[in-house]
Amino acid sequence: MKDPPRIDKDRTILETIEILNKKSLDSVCVCDEEKIIGYIGYREILSKIGTERSRIISIGSLYNSGFVNSFPTNLSNDTSIRKCAELMLDLKAPSLPVFYGETFLGVIFRRHMMRFVEDSSIPIGSIIRREVPIIYPNNRVIHARRLMLDNNLLIIPVLNDEGKVIGAISESEIVNVLMDFHKYVSEKHQRARIRELSISTAMISKIPMVESETSLSDVIRLLSKERAPGVIAIENEKFIGILTYNEILEYIMQSFPEGI
Repeated sequence: MKDPPRIDKDRTILETIEILNKKSLDSVCVCDEEKIIGYIGYREILSKIGTERSRIISIGSLYNSGFVNSFPTNLSNDTSIRKCAELMLDLKAPSLPVFYGETFLGVIFRRHMMRFVEDSSIPIGSIIRREVPIIYPNNRVIHARRLMLDNNLLIIPVLNDEGKVIGAISESEIVNVLMDFHKYVSEKHQRARIRELSISTAMISKIPMVESETSLSDVIRLLSKERAPGVIAIENEKFIGILTYNEILEYIMQSFPEGI
């Protein structure tokens, strides 16, 4: 993206979340006097919101400067597709800046990488992530937050007592429900009330679900249409795994030889 969304480090984190939600992005560039100094994504927000410390601070007084993460590395205009995918995975970076020498060219997001395999006919059953923690509607949001951070997940499936998928929760849902909680629940009640904040209040009920033999190209089109970070893979109506941007980046690494 040649002109990525950006926001000043001295603006509030609430304004950044508004941009992330409106643009359906994983991250937004942060500037200091017009110079891009890093990014803020849902993960950077999740790592600090929902903690004991955050519950004694007014959400309206939190600024981007306290959340910004420096870009862990830069890409050049001749960085290979494989190398870009590898860096995004290794560094857990939702986006990376691209330079031509000292000239800033723009930012590449994880979702932009999908175009390199958008014609792939490989069935997703061979590339999905199968070992995934699952949660239930009565589980706590703060439990899902911890699972997501510890396991580097973009989505977590939500199952009912019969083992049927009834939805999912993603980084953005957890961020938004926790921010609303901090805004509307008084500080003196937050410690007790946050333990009552359940997955049922935050989950997506219409998460895309696809069969394991569905082609990767069809899934990529679905992700683009739904603006979703991933899909739930099923087989005979049973949950078998997830496919998100991360798993597709892993497939790109395996499919493209070094230097391409």
